[in-house]
This record gives sequence, structure tokens and C-alpha cells, in this order.
Amino acid sequence: MFDVVTMSDEDSRVVAGVDLGGTNLRVAVADQSGSTAGFLTCPTEAFAGPDVIIDRIVSMIRQSLVRANVEATELVAVGVGAPGPLDSVSGVIHNEPTNLPGWNGIRLADRLSEVLGVPVFLEKDANVAALAECVYGRNCGVANMLYITVSTGVGAGLILNGELWQGVHGTAGEFGHMTVDFEGPLCDCGNRGCIQEVASGPNIAAWVLSKISAGAPSIVTEISVDGPVSGRDVVRAAVDGDELAIAGLDRAGRAVGFGIVSLAHMVNLELVVVGGGIANAGALLLDPIIQTVRGHVLGSTASSLRVVPWSIGEEVGVLGAVASAYSRMGSGREFSV
Repeated sequence: MFDVVTMSDEDSRVVAGVDLGGTNLRVAVADQSGSTAGFLTCPTEAFAGPDVIIDRIVSMIRQSLVRANVEATELVAVGVGAPGPLDSVSGVIHNEPTNLPGWNGIRLADRLSEVLGVPVFLEKDANVAALAECVYGRNCGVANMLYITVSTGVGAGLILNGELWQGVHGTAGEFGHMTVDFEGPLCDCGNRGCIQEVASGPNIAAWVLSKISAGAPSIVTEISVDGPVSGRDVVRAAVDGDELAIAGLDRAGRAVGFGIVSLAHMVNLELVVVGGGIANAGALLLDPIIQTVRGHVLGSTASSLRVVPWSIGEEVGVLGAVASAYSRMGSGREFSV
């Protein structure tokens, strides 16, 4: 969507945005208006480990500058969105995100900065996506918004009174670890019945496979050609009308919906935006979310609450990383939108 935009000759400040996901790695360069160029994407190959992936990020940034016809000297910063938990102040990924094994304690910002010679700003992936929707997306200017990413993991970025809500130590937004079933399956975080255990791509796939093993018919295993069945395979099967895949997405949507209800009751949200790779299922995921919210949210909260799909799409992480970097360069830790 954003790959062939020509950046303004008047804006010499260019930032590279990096979307480091458990499944895909995306890079582009952008000016402050959000015009991007040199968009590149490749599989993350998380099993390769941090050293290989960090080298790949550096290489992709340099390739992106060349494709965008931008001199390396025009690069003033890099913004990176990555899975949490992480410390956005020190630029360190903590506690080994489940979709990035081996990354515990990796000083990602420092390592990239040393090679590229510019400041590098690390922020949680869901936070940067929320910023992208507020700064560059159709939801620009919404003061109280929750952005939920449903992908390899489940996370959220929370905008309150026009500012990104970080919490005391910058770890706010762990939406995927809200409990929706206190007797549910054990999550990697140590709790039971987390939203992520139901709604993340790998766990949606695991639920579908368990039903297939018990005898349920499905085409999911037939259309999976790139290794183990993934959440995206389930999405493809559901779009093709596979009833079991549709049921898996419906189950995931209801879990996300109940999480929204709890948070909306607490902070009286205006808008919830649902994005991430699994959101490519469209109404098959969004409808059960909306139905659950409408069926369970208090009337006084429902009157001001909308639930909508992302407006930017797969480039949301890159644009959000850009927005985060520009914001932090200009005003310290402030993220006012």
C-alpha cells in the first residue's frame, strides 16, 4: 500500500521503520508525513536467533535506503516495533517473547545504533500500531482508543486522553494475558485461560488440529504447504468456507470480545481497532468480537464504543515505528497524538 510513494524533497529527515514480528520482518523508510518508500519484507525465521536477525535488519535498512533513493547520511533515526515484554527506555527486549526465542536481555536498540550510527528507538509492537492508526490512519485524532493485534501473539496499545499509555514501567498493554477463563489452559506467562491461549495464531491452529485429531472434518491440513499448520492457514480455510476453521475464529473472536468488555468497563473507550495477521479473516473474526461486545458491555459504555478493523493493514507496524521514532526524537517520552 505504501511502497511506491515518493517522499518530499523538502523533508531531509528520514527515519527507517522496522516491524520485527515472530513471523515476518518488514522495513521501510519514511518522512514525517508518513510517506514511505523502499518497503521490504521477508520471513523472520525466528529460529535463526538474534544475531542473524539483527544482521538482517541492518541489511534490510540499507537496502531500503537504496530502493528509496535516499542517501545514508539522510537517515536520522530508526524506530523498531517488537514483541514484548521489553524496556522501551533502555531499548532491551526482556523475558524472551514466545515468538522470538533466544531474545531475553538483547540490547536491540544499542546494537543497531552501533552499526548504523543513528539513534534507535525500541517500542512494543502493539504500541506502535496504535500510534500508526492515530497519527496516519483513518482513526487519526481519536483520544481514547484501544488497538489490538491478533497475530502470532495477542497484544494491545492503549491511547488515553490522546497519549500512549505506558504504565509505571512501560509494560502496559499486555491484553493477551488478560484471563478470560480462570480454569483454562496454562499460558507461557504462568496464568491460566489467557486471551492469547485462545486467540493467537498458533493457538487457533492448535485448537483446530485437536478437533481434527478427534475426527472433525476440515481442509486445513490440506492447504498447509509451508510446514506446520498456522493461524494464517486457518484463516485461508475459513475464507474458503471450512466450518471447523470458522469455529476456531469465532472462538478466538469471543475471547477477544470479552477482553474488550472488561477493559471498556474500566476506561470507557471510544474506539477499538482490531488488526494483525489473523484480522485478515475480516468479518469471520470481527463479527464474533462485535457480537460479544454488544451482548455483554454495559449500556452506559456501549453508547460511545465502536469496534472497527485496522485502516492501514500490514504496514501498520512499520508506520507506527516511524511515528514512535519521530515523537521520541522531538519530545522525549511524549507520544501525544
